Amino acid sequence: MGVPPATCFQYSACDRIGIREWCRSWVSLTASRHKTSPKMTALQRFSTIHLVQRISCVVSFCLMTCGWAQSIEQLTERQQNRLEEATERLKTLRLEIRDQQIPMGKKLADLRYETDGKERLLKERQRLRDRSSLSLEQLESQVAAGKKELDYIADNLINEFESSFKAALSPGEISTFGEDLRQLDLLLEQTESTETEKLSASMQQIADSLDRIDGLLAGKRYPGSALDPEGKQLAGSFIQVGPLLYFISESKDTVGWVEETRTLKPKMRSIGSSEVKAIQNLSETGIGLLPVDPTLGDAVAFAETKESWQEHFKKGGVWVIPIIGFAILSMLVAIYKSIQVSLIRQPQPMVVHEIIEKLGAEDSKGALSLAASQSGPAAQMLTEGVKNAAESVELVEEVMFESILGAQPKLERFLNVIAVTAATAPLLGLLGTVTGIIKTFKLMEIFGAGDPKPLISGISEALITTEMGLILAIPALIAHALLSRRVAGILAQMEKLSIAFVNGLSRRDVGFKAAENSTD
Repeated sequence: MGVPPATCFQYSACDRIGIREWCRSWVSLTASRHKTSPKMTALQRFSTIHLVQRISCVVSFCLMTCGWAQSIEQLTERQQNRLEEATERLKTLRLEIRDQQIPMGKKLADLRYETDGKERLLKERQRLRDRSSLSLEQLESQVAAGKKELDYIADNLINEFESSFKAALSPGEISTFGEDLRQLDLLLEQTESTETEKLSASMQQIADSLDRIDGLLAGKRYPGSALDPEGKQLAGSFIQVGPLLYFISESKDTVGWVEETRTLKPKMRSIGSSEVKAIQNLSETGIGLLPVDPTLGDAVAFAETKESWQEHFKKGGVWVIPIIGFAILSMLVAIYKSIQVSLIRQPQPMVVHEIIEKLGAEDSKGALSLAASQSGPAAQMLTEGVKNAAESVELVEEVMFESILGAQPKLERFLNVIAVTAATAPLLGLLGTVTGIIKTFKLMEIFGAGDPKPLISGISEALITTEMGLILAIPALIAHALLSRRVAGILAQMEKLSIAFVNGLSRRDVGFKAAENSTD
């Protein structure tokens, strides 16, 4: 193990100082000598001084080495003693550290646990501080959002609920909840009422509506008044189970359904005797069977819409009268013409050949008798043809065509009445429709368009006349077409017979001429 340089300089300090001072004095003396000599140049003087300095350093190093050799043993002994002392102190320090390690470890663990707890507490307090350090703008935005949500509930949801609740009330419940609803509407319209009061009143109304639903499910009875079928107001009680509503008077003798009307008071509808007894028994004992209408009155209302044909015609107004008159006239004419054309029997084509044969045999009386025995207008046509058989064929043809033209007006007589009726009936219906619409608009000016019942008369007149006109026109058109076709068939058959008769006469004349030529 080496000795530090500081220790060496500690033991040879006096010697070094003496040697340094001697060298300095010798160098100074030498330099002064060189300076006083005029013959030496500057370079020579610098070389001499440099040499002297080198010699001084060598001498100093030799002297120092001698001092070190003299004190090395003392230094080694002192360092050995110091090393032993340091080793003892190290052992003692290690023992002290080992004895204090366990308590210090426990104390360190306690300090760490305490540090963790304080860190958690610090984080919690920081979180609370961050939560409580919201800005005023954030709080105002939260308050504004809450107020907006509250306004939406009060202005939209509650109003919508109140409208639905009013629409769901039965005619009997309107008198019970009507006053509360009016008071609520007045409170909501008052500007001096606070939002809290309005919201509280609305919530109370919602609670009452929920209680109403519970009562309807179990059935309830409450006092009120209603109008009987004759329009007389009676005091009594309403019995309501779900949507079914009944009324029984105080005297228990008037019982009936309660129908939905637009009148200020509920109106009763009469029911059967067995149903009356069931409702009376339920009113007295609280137990019984109720008559139930699953359609909620629609079936009864539909049954009441059935009416007699007199009532139906009466609703059509004044224009139904001419339509009915035309209908009767058209029907009578159609019946008459149907009987007329159905009784006409057209001759068979063989009859014409028989008449021609009799004429060829010069049996004019037999031919005339056979032609006259036929039925219908064809008999007169054949009779005229037989009477003029001796004339030329052209003349016979003209005579028979004249008979056809004379029969045509008789066959087509009164058919134009049916045609005019079929064309006029829809126009009368359209006229009644226009009149009914005008009447409807006049009633709308008086009663408005909210209640449709006052407008029913005008609408009925507008629709019923059109209905009656079409009911008349369609059968009239069909009858006219059928009868016209039948008449056209009769005339075509007559024309066919006339052509056959004329052709027969032509063949007969040709035969006579051929016989005469052969005789000649």
